[in-house]
Amino acid sequence: MPTDPDFYASAERRIWRFQIVIAVLGAAGSWWLAGLGAAAAFLAGAAISSLNFLWLKQAADVLVEKATGAETQIARRKQRLLLWKFLGRYALIGAGGYAILKHTTWNIKALLAGLFLFVAAILAEIVFEIATGLTSKQDGT
Repeated sequence: MPTDPDFYASAERRIWRFQIVIAVLGAAGSWWLAGLGAAAAFLAGAAISSLNFLWLKQAADVLVEKATGAETQIARRKQRLLLWKFLGRYALIGAGGYAILKHTTWNIKALLAGLFLFVAAILAEIVFEIATGLTSKQDGT
């Protein structure tokens, strides 16, 4: 298992890129299958999912800093905000779903599909890593 910080930084960048690509393709597919409202709902779910990824990453970074003893003064001040972000992401998902269901004609199924953007991007990264690992072993590196 690689311990190189560049390896993890590049994986994070790829996950963000996968999220963008999947969001564009998902919105286009939603628009084609169910119309503009479904595309908007998918993009709303994708935005919430991306925000969820960002907040989860920030919380994990603070936990790593605490665990390794590399905690900074700035990190200590941001801990309370990160705790609210960590818990607030569920409230955001619930509020987004409720608002779309009650106040728009958007497709709730498209919103739920958009919420899985983060999971799809992680799965794409896993497939990428497996393919990269297999090709490097076949090349003898």
